[in-house]
Amino acid sequence: MPQPTFDFETYSEAGFVWSDALGKWVSLPNAPQGKKGLPIVGASVYTEHPTAEVLTLSYDLGDGRGVRRWRPGLPLPFDLFAHFAAGRTLEAHNAMFERLVWENICVPKYDFPPLNPYLLRCSMATARTNNLPGPLAVLGQALKLAIVKDADGKRLLNKFTIPRNPTKANPCTRIRPDDEPEEAERLYAYCDRDVEAEQAAADRMRPMTPAELEFWLVDQEINHRGLAIDRAGVRDCIAVLDSAMAQYGEEFTALTGGLEAGQLAELRGWLAGAYGVHMPDMQSDTVELWLTRPDLPPPARRALEIRSLIGSASVKKLYAMEYQASRDDRLRNLIVHHGARTGRPTGEGPQPLNLPKAGPPLVWCGACSRPHKVDVDACPWCAVPCPPIDRAGRWSAAMVEHVLEIMATRCLGLVEWFFGDALLAISGVLRGLFVAGPGNEFIASDYSAIEAVVSAAIAGEQWRLDVFAEGVDIYLAGASKITGTPVEEYLAYSAEHAEHHPDRQKIGKVSELACGFGGWVNSYIAFGSQEPEEIIKSQILAWRAASPAIAEIWGGQKRGWNNPELYGIEGAIVQAIQYPGTTFAVRSLQFHVADDVLAMTLPSGRQILYHEPRLEESTDRPGTKTISYMTYNTNPKYGGMGWVRMRTWGSRVFENAVQAIAHDILRGAILRLRAAGYPTALHVYDEIVVEVPEGAGSIDEVERLMLPTEHWAQGWPIKATGGWRGKRFRKG
Repeated sequence: MPQPTFDFETYSEAGFVWSDALGKWVSLPNAPQGKKGLPIVGASVYTEHPTAEVLTLSYDLGDGRGVRRWRPGLPLPFDLFAHFAAGRTLEAHNAMFERLVWENICVPKYDFPPLNPYLLRCSMATARTNNLPGPLAVLGQALKLAIVKDADGKRLLNKFTIPRNPTKANPCTRIRPDDEPEEAERLYAYCDRDVEAEQAAADRMRPMTPAELEFWLVDQEINHRGLAIDRAGVRDCIAVLDSAMAQYGEEFTALTGGLEAGQLAELRGWLAGAYGVHMPDMQSDTVELWLTRPDLPPPARRALEIRSLIGSASVKKLYAMEYQASRDDRLRNLIVHHGARTGRPTGEGPQPLNLPKAGPPLVWCGACSRPHKVDVDACPWCAVPCPPIDRAGRWSAAMVEHVLEIMATRCLGLVEWFFGDALLAISGVLRGLFVAGPGNEFIASDYSAIEAVVSAAIAGEQWRLDVFAEGVDIYLAGASKITGTPVEEYLAYSAEHAEHHPDRQKIGKVSELACGFGGWVNSYIAFGSQEPEEIIKSQILAWRAASPAIAEIWGGQKRGWNNPELYGIEGAIVQAIQYPGTTFAVRSLQFHVADDVLAMTLPSGRQILYHEPRLEESTDRPGTKTISYMTYNTNPKYGGMGWVRMRTWGSRVFENAVQAIAHDILRGAILRLRAAGYPTALHVYDEIVVEVPEGAGSIDEVERLMLPTEHWAQGWPIKATGGWRGKRFRKG
């Protein structure tokens, strides 16, 4: 029997603004690329809007009766209510949307009974846990389904589910189903088709394991609970941001002879024609790279600086925070379950998983104990002259309240007077605009170098495990292995000079970040090395020689006598593809191919799936084979977009394993914290933030509960440190 499934089609004017002057619907101010509607405001705000209504509901209860429909004005779907009342599950594709439609529209407007969210299941989440595309149309293509999403759906949705601009022939600002019954019938059939396509997809996918389902349900709790924002602070920062954008825009136009900062092709031409600056593209990474060049002519440099400021994605998070906050000032649906291949989440909306770490470099006034910019002779707060102290400047979370106090004036000039660069000041307070709700506060902590610990543990690199267990700085220990300088000598230098030895940063830190997953020269440079290439190569080889177990577990296909020698992860993958049905183990990892899917089984038992794995003769490494698989790619940096074939190799799969195992440790901690009365408000890779009543709980207990209890992680030197509590989110 098919999986019980349901699907709503709805109407809402959320995310649209009616302009009397233009006589049409326009986007919200500063909406990206002029987009409107649901993508701008999110599902919670969309369903809360006064105009939100259900157009149709299609559902199949898996009872043999097939798909049936309900829409407002018809008798209530009591068979659907009875299904839930009996404790039976019901699936949707992106179930949180259907849940919010039920709770925010159907309950208050149509007298639906309250919904038990623990009976919901999600075929989109199931697709992601299968490492398949989330969007239904692409999922159908990947699974080669006979029943796929109706291609005519976009036209029908644009006609009925969003407002329309009036014309002389038709002054209506929306089209209702009753206005065009034949087209409405096509919309209803489209909704039916979605149910059938979702059922077909569910039938072809591996269901979530009980452990995965348990964590997905907790993930839904976190997403539905949401995260509060300081809405007044957000609006103050937006006012300053708007002023700054206008000022920078005017400067840019004057500098470039009439261009706007968004005219990227024209800007590129102006740079080349006026100053001989030939840039390959205007991507943010390219702009930042060119700004490091000392030979840029001053006007070209300033134009690129302004472009970088105006194009900054971080400060534009403010608009998403404002537009997507629900009526209770909380943001919902911030986390995408299994958004990454490894099971780690990705972020939605204002992307709280990717926030700036710092603001402008400021100093504290010795008289009034408030922060201000560095290059002043007297404190802007109290006018006391500044002593000739260290003017390097720092940023700390303690500065956020003071910066927001000046932001509340909404005066760009004042913000610049106190703190210098206004956009940097906004970047600095962004994290602090996420707050605990009234009467609550956050407790947070993170794991110390968890991926480095996991790498050493699953590879069996004992000296690294000893370093972590003893609390030695891994960057110093790593630099010592490469240079031969004893750690004690580095520590003596720090004691004498009150700062770290330069090797810690330029050798220890860079090598740890660049080398752990097989990185070569470009990786070293990307993490900040400025050494000549030959020195970089020697340091990479020294790192690998010092950590032979890690290099060994990456594996490879070395030439042996007559036949390749397959070893480590890469060798296990090659053999698993060559011999489907046979399991190949590499320490605590297992590789197995069945039904044209390569599964990597983690110590937890969770699996990472690689679809349609293939081997081909390598063109750049004769005598070896390249490994590829099908995946859903949404990042142009990794090649073609969509459901595409992508290459992989041993060290990259090792990286997948390390990230996945670290996330398994975090998952276990979230479940233990929840059971102990510490509900998670946000989790960010190696960090957990819980929201509790003011004064409740303790940092010590949270950090104790974060330590792994799973049998497979026993003895690993996992530590949760640096905990804090407070009203505002901050970097610990």
